Amino acid sequence: MTRKRTFSDEQLVEAIATSDSWRGVLRELGLVATSAGAMRSVRSHADRLGADYGHFRGRRRWTDDALAAAIDGAQTWSDVAGSLGIRDSSAVLSLKGHAARLGLDHQHLSATPMVARGEMRPSTAHLDRAGSLLAASWFALCGHDVSWPLEPCRYDLLVCTGDGVRRVQVKTTTVRAGDSWKVYLSTSRQGPRTYDPDEIEDSFIIDGALTCYLIPVAAVGGLHAIHLRGYAQYQLAQVQDGEGSPRTSPTLSRRIP
Repeated sequence: MTRKRTFSDEQLVEAIATSDSWRGVLRELGLVATSAGAMRSVRSHADRLGADYGHFRGRRRWTDDALAAAIDGAQTWSDVAGSLGIRDSSAVLSLKGHAARLGLDHQHLSATPMVARGEMRPSTAHLDRAGSLLAASWFALCGHDVSWPLEPCRYDLLVCTGDGVRRVQVKTTTVRAGDSWKVYLSTSRQGPRTYDPDEIEDSFIIDGALTCYLIPVAAVGGLHAIHLRGYAQYQLAQVQDGEGSPRTSPTLSRRIP
């Protein structure tokens, strides 16, 4: 037995106009929004009336031909999405799926836009993020094995040298103090706390000119901050080539503005 409709055509058209999904339409009409049967019935009546529901979220607003044209004229998947008026970056996966289904050639598309070389400019504003990587690179260039701890701890690197394994804390600084660089050695998450000789063996420090220092904790024990001018004896050597001649390292010795 067919259940009698509880809404009129006019009410359905108005509900579609004021909603952005079929579930919203069902709620406007006082129906169960999760009912698949009610959704099919309402959509069938909407199609019968020729009601426009192209504004609903999640409904594809582009055609297969439009996708093909967008792919032909684009260099990246982001370009394709932009040509189709799609701003959601997650929709790229859906576009790829539709392209595969339609057998469209998209081999010329890259996943992300190419970045011009001139747009990539290193800056010491990111030195704190790069510090551990630069330190690990220096030790690796010296022929030592480097490991990172799996869990957060007081040291940043484990370095295997001829004298055994050393725990190294990495610090960076871009703070000038007169003609020297000032670096803070203590942590401050729960108040200033210096490093204990039982926690680390060395501090690897990189200043704003990318000059590197390897200072034993015994030389700075108990200090919260130091001026690197007074620790010149711990400044590290430049990278050398295979003949033992000093060379400027692009990662350690080059000044970055």
